[in-house]
Amino acid sequence: MAVGHPRAKQPATWADFLALDEDDQRELIDGVLVEVEMPTVRISDRRGVMPDLQYFGRESARVLAQQALTEGHPDLAVEVVSETSRRHDRVTKLGWYAEIGTPEYWIVAEAHTLERLILREGRFVIAEALAEDAVFRPESFPGLEIPLPELWTLPGEGTDSPAEGET
Repeated sequence: MAVGHPRAKQPATWADFLALDEDDQRELIDGVLVEVEMPTVRISDRRGVMPDLQYFGRESARVLAQQALTEGHPDLAVEVVSETSRRHDRVTKLGWYAEIGTPEYWIVAEAHTLERLILREGRFVIAEALAEDAVFRPESFPGLEIPLPELWTLPGEGTDSPAEGET
């Protein structure tokens, strides 16, 4: 009786990712389906990711609706970086978002910083780097103002409302 070699598992592809059940929340990372939040950004045939926040302008949303996640990109991807995700968000995902042409990438870090990166000639460059008590006013969103202290404060902290039982 001949003993066959076990078949090597083939890397997962974008098609495999799209075939997952709706409630299967995995990202496609270098041909491996990894348990994380559900991806909505196709990077390549072997990668799909989910930014912490993403914005699709009118044209990008139209492409997304017509192409069912196979083409296009968000106009803005935002990642909230933690100690465990720092390298992945600042290096790996940064490269992937550049690869698909995402024009803007914001990184909010646990060190109370916010970086606004813009895509120039296929690479991200820092357009703004803010910290602590600055007010973020991105050129790409006229009228938007984000006081950074609001990002660093948990809801209910620092309020002047009376304590429970006081009137």
